Amino acid sequence: MRIFHPTDLHHGSSTAFLHALRLAVDTRSRLTIMHVATDSEAGGWSELPGVRSTLARWGMVKDAADMEGLERLGVSVRKLVVEGRDPAGACVEHLEEHPADLVVLATHQAEGLLRWVKRQVAIPLARAAGAPALFVPYDRPGFLDRASGRWKLRRMLVPVAMEPHPRAALAMVVELVSALQLAEGIITLLHVGDATTAPYVEVPEIPGWKVEQITRAGDVVGTITHLAEATGAELLVMTTKGREGFLDVLRGTDTEKVVRAVACPVLAVPAQGRPISA
Repeated sequence: MRIFHPTDLHHGSSTAFLHALRLAVDTRSRLTIMHVATDSEAGGWSELPGVRSTLARWGMVKDAADMEGLERLGVSVRKLVVEGRDPAGACVEHLEEHPADLVVLATHQAEGLLRWVKRQVAIPLARAAGAPALFVPYDRPGFLDRASGRWKLRRMLVPVAMEPHPRAALAMVVELVSALQLAEGIITLLHVGDATTAPYVEVPEIPGWKVEQITRAGDVVGTITHLAEATGAELLVMTTKGREGFLDVLRGTDTEKVVRAVACPVLAVPAQGRPISA
């Protein structure tokens, strides 16, 4: 799998990096960490997050110099720092030449989905990626323990509707449970509406995991946000329309509003996308 992690080097985005790195370890993936610095910014290679030092803290390699340990994990890491006035162009150019299967990036509710939004980066980047995207809120723990590198994912919330159908999100949930070796937990399928508007859903059977189905009337975004908090959801998985992935999230859709409202990470999965293990 190919994971792409754009970073603005701010402290709050470190949680997204940790999630991207641990996902790369568990899926034996190629991880690209990229920062685009404008002329007015400082920052370079030395400021990019440390991969081997983090893995050493997690007990996965001996120390920050352990290249052989990194190779044994099956992880390939590439760090890129690109200088210029066009962050969007640099990211899009990279993704056109090196397509990603998953994008992991930080979100900032107070300043928009991505700090780079102000630089016109997020939308063209989304068009180029066309992949599932994991949005990790700034300054939140997410579903990974920073110190140990262990997953803390036992509650997932999956909104279900006729359009887009949730089959892609459910397939991603099954894939995550397997890839991350999650032993047990609860998956809540939420439909906002009534029985007449609920889609037919093939409930996945996952050993050790309970699946519950809930129907609630009310505002879509408000209901999803409320139930995410009420159930203690650590991850919200949503299907987005089309193949453009998180482009839909950035257009003011319900998904975008949910991403900005909930405290947990959101995994946006294109309805016509391919599995991340492809």
